[in-house]
Amino acid sequence: MSKPNTLEICRVHLFDDKDTLLKNGMAEMIIERIIRLRSAYVLWLEYPRKKDAEIRDHLMNFGVNKSMAYNDIQVLKVLLGDMTETSKSFHRFKFNSMVLNAYDLAERKKDARNMVAAADKYAKYNQLDKEDAFKIPWDEIIIQPFEPTSDSTVIGIKPVANIKEKIEAMKNKYIQDIAEDIEFEDVDFDEDAIFNAQMNIDQE
Repeated sequence: MSKPNTLEICRVHLFDDKDTLLKNGMAEMIIERIIRLRSAYVLWLEYPRKKDAEIRDHLMNFGVNKSMAYNDIQVLKVLLGDMTETSKSFHRFKFNSMVLNAYDLAERKKDARNMVAAADKYAKYNQLDKEDAFKIPWDEIIIQPFEPTSDSTVIGIKPVANIKEKIEAMKNKYIQDIAEDIEFEDVDFDEDAIFNAQMNIDQE
């Protein structure tokens, strides 16, 4: 069985406390990374407009180098993007956060017009006015077993008695009379002479 990667571990254990992680047999190095990622995850969730560089600096405060910090950022973007497409889902998350922040700001200012505008933008972007697409339960579909058979009754055809013998009789009746073995014969003409004669006619 393959060893789970950091993303898979974070999907299950990102918010587990250290004691729970130890009970699950996590190595100390993995636990440190989960705690580091959790901290950056919460920070970015609260402040979605923070740049990659700001999150990088936050991660480096935990004592990791720049390369590891950017590696962590890729994991965070997938987690924040609802664990689907890393780039698009992350930007959808940021867009929703910005719209909700705009709504909160308008609400604090008692600006009903902009509250409605922000709510409308949120609803349209998330297609809340449309029915959810029906999802086909592929995992519940049972593959039908198919077995090869020479029994024609399975498709509603009445079997013909002694069919093999009748086929052989028809072959003997209709094929044997017209099919005969012939011997190979060499071509009995001068191909070059015919070709040259045709060339002379074409030139005239």
